[in-house]
Amino acid sequence: MCGIFCMICSNKKCNLEYVINEFKLFEESVARRGPNSSHSEFFSLETSKLLLAASVLWLQGPGITKQPLTSNNSTLLYNGDIYGGPQVDDELRNKEGDTKLFLNLLERSSNITETVYNIEGPFAFVYFNESENLLYFGRDKYGRRSLLIGKDESDLIITSVAKRNTKYNFIELPSVGVFCIDLTTKNWQIFPWRRKSKHFYDKLNELEAFLEQSILKQEVDNEELKEFHPPNESQLEFLDNLLKMPSEEIFHYLSNSIYPDRIKKLKELLESSIKKRILTQPKFCQNCFKQFNCNHAVTGVLFSGGVDCAILALLANKFVDETRPIDLMNVAFEKNGTYDTPDRKTGRDTLQELQTLCSERTWNFVEINVTSKELDFYRKERISDLIYPLNSILDDSLGCALWFASKAATENYTSPCRTLLVGMGADELFGGYTRHRAAFQKKGWKELDEVLKEDWQNLPHRNLARDDRVVSDHGRQLRTPYLDEEVVKFTQNLNSWDKTYPTKDLPSGIGEKLLLRCLAYDLGLKNAATFKKRALQFGSRIANSKEKGHETSDRLQVK
Repeated sequence: MCGIFCMICSNKKCNLEYVINEFKLFEESVARRGPNSSHSEFFSLETSKLLLAASVLWLQGPGITKQPLTSNNSTLLYNGDIYGGPQVDDELRNKEGDTKLFLNLLERSSNITETVYNIEGPFAFVYFNESENLLYFGRDKYGRRSLLIGKDESDLIITSVAKRNTKYNFIELPSVGVFCIDLTTKNWQIFPWRRKSKHFYDKLNELEAFLEQSILKQEVDNEELKEFHPPNESQLEFLDNLLKMPSEEIFHYLSNSIYPDRIKKLKELLESSIKKRILTQPKFCQNCFKQFNCNHAVTGVLFSGGVDCAILALLANKFVDETRPIDLMNVAFEKNGTYDTPDRKTGRDTLQELQTLCSERTWNFVEINVTSKELDFYRKERISDLIYPLNSILDDSLGCALWFASKAATENYTSPCRTLLVGMGADELFGGYTRHRAAFQKKGWKELDEVLKEDWQNLPHRNLARDDRVVSDHGRQLRTPYLDEEVVKFTQNLNSWDKTYPTKDLPSGIGEKLLLRCLAYDLGLKNAATFKKRALQFGSRIANSKEKGHETSDRLQVK
């Protein structure tokens, strides 16, 4: 995990001193993302000046790869993890780390967009081809890493994280393809991903309006999502039979009849996803940097006790050294002087299940209690800048909750873990939102299928970049096993009724995310399998239910 900063300066007063002073506005925020190394490179070009700077959190490879990384008239800023892909050389990745591998792939590529599209794993990058005077940059197709565009009258900034109340305005770079700026002509071009979102042109128009210039669009053939076909008579009959069963028997029945192969495949894919995200990191915690006798927690889980995170915690147990604890981060906000929140209760309940199923493991249940005073202070001093340029009430509550959860500090303990597993993407993939139930009730399977596709295509433009910014502020890496490419491919190829049945005729906590709940049940998480979906902002009690999430939050405004 790294902090990326790039500045293209075209005004007449531009020189090294000016560019460095501008970078200082953002340097502290960029540095917090990568506490192990920080460097910069300055380029004096014919028509502009270019600063490339990066901070590094070492998480892959045998040693730290300092950035910016330069080779053969090209320079790379890279924030990401490579877990696979058809062109990936596993030997090179294990020997030299993913940053050098990413640069190697770009330098050898005849089609940068196709090369980058086929890389499995989250990333954001800036790549300067000095011989051609071209600057390439972009985010992975799911938008799992942050990259912002900022501008004033003459200067342009590309950065992982920004600040409010500077002379620059910022916008999130849409995760729609690889962008390219010709630094001689200042012309922009976009090379789209081969599967274009239905919002591709809307997002591009927003960026063009922000930049006040047009972007040349490279046309590509568009891959479509799975076409909808309604369930046949036997499938409908099977689903109707579920309604006649006692709810406590449904998971057992499905696990032993029609679902076993799907459950087995999903388990295998999630295990592979979690394994890649755990075993690639160095074997020492934040506090024992380069001390190889460390036996502290290096892996944490954002833990409400719900089905998504319960599965991640249980499967992670298989790949974390048995001498190390696993930290379970459970955040609660003060209400009437107490921290007795819904997520605290379900977290403790699921903790007992984990302790029973994996009695040899030390599970650190990290109870993060946030006072109103702390919330107000850190929101003003740090969190608002990390959420920026987003500004809604929902961004406020979720961003604050995730920042404190990933800070993972109590009165007696602060987690030293380097990576944080989170369940993001599970609701979009498996149909867990209230709106999925509403869509099904309104017009049945076709409407549900459309809403699921809409939510999936919105995912890169919603929360993931914001969540990357708030978690990375603590020098931890956000890792999203449900958004592994192979997990996504498997889930997206299922019919909607093969993974969810959000009917009002089944209790909440049974029908929605049905396949995922069956996996939890099959793993022995009998209680967690039935817990109702509860959004983090409500489970932690940070949100005010009377406020409307889409409205602008006054609390995020500069005062």
